[in-house]
Formats: sequence, C-alpha cells, structure tokens
Amino acid sequence: MCYPNSYYSGMSNLGFQNLFHRASLFHGLQVHRFFIERDGILHSPDLPGEPGRVLGAYDALFFSLSFELDYIHMLSMLKASNIPMEREERVEGRPLIAAGGVAVTANPGILSSFADILYLGDMECGLEELITIMIESDFRCSVASLRAFAHINGAYVPAVHGMEPVAKATLPAVGEPAHTVVLTGNTEFSNMFLIEIGRGCRNSCSFCMTRCVNRPLRSVDGRVVVEKAERVLAFTRRVGLIAPVLTDHRDLPGIVRQLNGMGMTVSFSSLRADDFNADIAMLLSDNGQKTVTFAPETGSEVLRRNIGKRLQDEALLDAVRTAMGYGIRRFRYYLMIGLPGETSHDIGAIVELVRKTVQLFSPHGAQLMLSINPFVPKMGTGMESARLYPMEYYETVRASLMQDFSGLEGVEYRFESFKKLYLHYYLSIGDDRIGRLLGQCIGEGSLRGFPAAAAGIMGY
Repeated sequence: MCYPNSYYSGMSNLGFQNLFHRASLFHGLQVHRFFIERDGILHSPDLPGEPGRVLGAYDALFFSLSFELDYIHMLSMLKASNIPMEREERVEGRPLIAAGGVAVTANPGILSSFADILYLGDMECGLEELITIMIESDFRCSVASLRAFAHINGAYVPAVHGMEPVAKATLPAVGEPAHTVVLTGNTEFSNMFLIEIGRGCRNSCSFCMTRCVNRPLRSVDGRVVVEKAERVLAFTRRVGLIAPVLTDHRDLPGIVRQLNGMGMTVSFSSLRADDFNADIAMLLSDNGQKTVTFAPETGSEVLRRNIGKRLQDEALLDAVRTAMGYGIRRFRYYLMIGLPGETSHDIGAIVELVRKTVQLFSPHGAQLMLSINPFVPKMGTGMESARLYPMEYYETVRASLMQDFSGLEGVEYRFESFKKLYLHYYLSIGDDRIGRLLGQCIGEGSLRGFPAAAAGIMGY
C-alpha cells in the first residue's frame, strides 16, 4: 500500500488506513505501507530494518491518491524503485499496479497509461473481488486476469476498456465506516482515533470535487460510531469525527454527547456556518475546541450563488457571534480567488466581509486566520471547463488584499503559493496525453517545461 506523501500526513488519511486494514485481513497476504518523504526517500514503518527496500520486490502496489499533485509523487515512487512507469513496459506486468481515491475517481485519464487498474468510487464495493482475482492469477497481468478485473464494479482497466467511461462504485450505505487502525503519536492528529460519520454531501457547490465524487449523502449509524470509539478507550480518549460536512449528520449532537459520557474528548473536522447553532457551539466549547473553521469561499454573495454556495454573510456572522458566546476566540475562513466571473467588486467584498468579522471581535479579542487559495477547476464538477487567469491577475489580487488586510487587528492570512498553480490545473483537467507528458517530465527529472507543453497539447 502506497501513499504518495509523508508518513506524518499519510497516516491521518482514512482512505489509506481503510484500504490497508481491509487488505491486511486477507489470509496469507503480506501487506506493507510505504510513503515518500520530501527528500524523495521511500519509507516503510512496517520495515524499520529495511529502509532501502524498493517497491519492485512486491507483487502488487496499491496507491491511494487524494489530490492531483499526488500523481507526481506516485510516478516518482515508481522511478525511485526502478519500476517502468508505463504499464506496457513492465515485464510480465509485474508489479501489478492499482490506484484509487478521490482524484482518480474524478479523472482517471491522467494515470491510464501507468496503472493496470484504476478504481473509481467506494473501494469497499470491489476490493475483496479485486484481491481474490490477483491471488488466483498469481498477480500476473494476463489477458484473462485483466478481463476479469474489468468486470468488477468500479474497476477501470485501461488495457480492456480503452477510453470508454466506467461508472464509479457506490455503497448504498456505509455500514463499516473508515477509521484509524494504526494509532500513533507521529501523525498530524497525534494519538487521535479518527472515524468517518458520513460520506457525500448535501450541498450543491459546483466547484467541489468531493461532492461530485462521493455523492449521495450517506450517514453512518451513530451507534456504530460510538461502538468503534469505545473499543479504543484503553489506548486513547481523543476522537476526531470526519465527514465532508459534519452537520449533515442529524445525530451529531447525540454522538458527541455519548462519546463525552464515556470520558472521550471530540474534535470536529468541518462545519457549515448556516447550520451552526448554540447546541453545536456548546459541544465545541465543552470539548475544548479553540478554533472554528468556516468556508465562505468568497466575500460576494452573488458570486457565492453562482458557484452553488447559498451561504449569506449574515448567517456567517451569526455563526461567529454564537461561537464567541461560548468562549471560542479563534476563527478560520477558507477563501478562493480567481473564480470565474470574478471582478474587482468581488475582491473588495472579501475585504468587507473580513472587516465585518473583525468588528465583532473588538470586545472579545478574537483572531481570524484567512486561508486564501487560487481556484482550480476540477474534472467531474460543474466548473470543469473553467480556465485560469494569467499569473499577473493572481499576483495583483494578492498584493491588493495584503495591503487591505495590513491594518486590520487580529487578522492573519496565508496565501497558497502560485508556484504550482498551472501544473495543478493541467493535472486536474487533463487527459491521458497530459499523463504521458507528466511521465516524460518525471523521467527526465524536471517539471519546468510541463505547463507550457501541457497548454500546447490542450490547445490553450
């Protein structure tokens, strides 16, 4: 099992842990985890005495890919292990390579030249059948085994399907939620038991890949969540609830109160401002949560409606007021710049929204952290055909916002780097041609010329 990121962040990824847990249950199957660190060195926490062991020694590799930039790390892991990236160049199809995750489900075309199997959707639907066929075929990519893989629900096999679309696999209900199976202090959420309480989202945001990939909304039975958490009481009393939007679960307060009654402290992953109320604020306060995060996306209500976000400014400000009433003093807003149709008025609306928020802080000494990211179109969403602005636009907007924020007390801000913006863009909306270009650039050891070459391929 490979996660193309560091162990620190990878072991906090529930999709990866869920895959590792389920694959490890197969009798006679030896499963190890591998990560790639920032220095490009592969690392396996399961093989502390063999730090140099390469991936080519395994019969099959499963990659969990949540973000488009993970494609780069996946191919780099193959290169570092002297495994041919192109599937047609691997001798006897070994090792057999499968990949899945949100990014793959949204756009499998990028990796269609490299992976033998691309799994789309909820992997629980087909994992058992997938591994069974692998074992029965001695992990060989024969014509027969590839055809067998191609009949699995959600399995896209490029050698069989070509460019024909394959429907994603969808669990009708999440009866066995993903949860932490390796509890450790060396992760982003140290010694915290993470468990999903919902999959999918009821929102209608046209820019969001998670909504499109994971729909429909399915909530986990609260009793199952509590039972899973109860099993780890001897090891930790910290629980993190995970869902695209936690407040989509109607029994969220009941789950939290039961966990608290067992002596556990709960952390919350994401909340909707227009669902936020005194009951939720009290739960946050009771569990010692110091920061609340909301995602207005932009300061303009008109632009919000255009991207399917129905949140109004007053609802957001009411949520902040309510949270402060329960002692919460730190807030974070997620914002985007470069949305289609964005004007200088919309940029000014961001500043105005921040100023209105700060006005609420004066009697309380609260703080606001702004996370400002450039919008990147995602394949499979309603905004997949949108284009990026010229780089000068983003730099101008950033300079303008920094100047406007500089005099606001209690406001901190962080802009995502624009360095990989166009690289990210083409990996998000590209096809197999862009994938082959990526493989070529990684093979040559430089991505410097990738954006310009990708623009030529796409005709932009």
